[in-house]
Amino acid sequence: MNNDVKSASRVLDLLELLALEQQTRSLTSIAERLGLPKSSTLGLLRTLVGRGYVAREPDDRYRLCNAFRAEGFARHGRLLGVAPAIMRRLADEIGETVIIGALAGTGIVRLLAKEVAGQDIRFDIELSRQLPAYCTAIGRVLIAQLGDDEAREILASAPRKGPTPHTVTAKAALWERIEAVRATGVAVVAEEFALGGTGVATLIPGSVGNPRAALNVGCITARFHERQEEIVGALRRGAAEIGAAMQASAT
Repeated sequence: MNNDVKSASRVLDLLELLALEQQTRSLTSIAERLGLPKSSTLGLLRTLVGRGYVAREPDDRYRLCNAFRAEGFARHGRLLGVAPAIMRRLADEIGETVIIGALAGTGIVRLLAKEVAGQDIRFDIELSRQLPAYCTAIGRVLIAQLGDDEAREILASAPRKGPTPHTVTAKAALWERIEAVRATGVAVVAEEFALGGTGVATLIPGSVGNPRAALNVGCITARFHERQEEIVGALRRGAAEIGAAMQASAT
């Protein structure tokens, strides 16, 4: 690896670190976390401050600028760098649309990327849409990773009437489904978000400190029932492959 590539990697590592933080960080703590000399870290920070990506506070601590944090800038950069090619292969293998999403706020799922199936009749969704977590497979997988109090708080915000006649809204029933996800690692949500569509999702494994994201297959319901075991197996393999690629890109 040449010096230019190393420098680019260090800049991205620094941005990802600051994007994950809710508080400011000192030069020393940033250098220690990244395993870099303070002099090199200071040079990177000065460049990013000069370009407007990072702000330096009066107490000589640093933070990601609010404009970029509001858009989730850099939070999923490593994930989105490795995932699309794997998602495309998965979509071609199973003939269904593949999506990645993450929690963007209390009870909301933000879609990060998708690879649409090549079939004439297929599931598709705009990435700009924000989805309710309680009735989507991505949302339930991510809720299941939270502590009980936070998970129950999200489920408590579910409306009395969902988007389809099949949507589960009763708090006790929703909690049963979260417990089932915790037991199996997979959420299957049939026609609770969209009639005719079934979502199946699992967590993407990642290094400690990375924001959680889930890999989802959006299926035509009839096709999912015919090939459920095959689709779930392919989903698990795809998530593991993305997680491994993320780890490899960090070394």
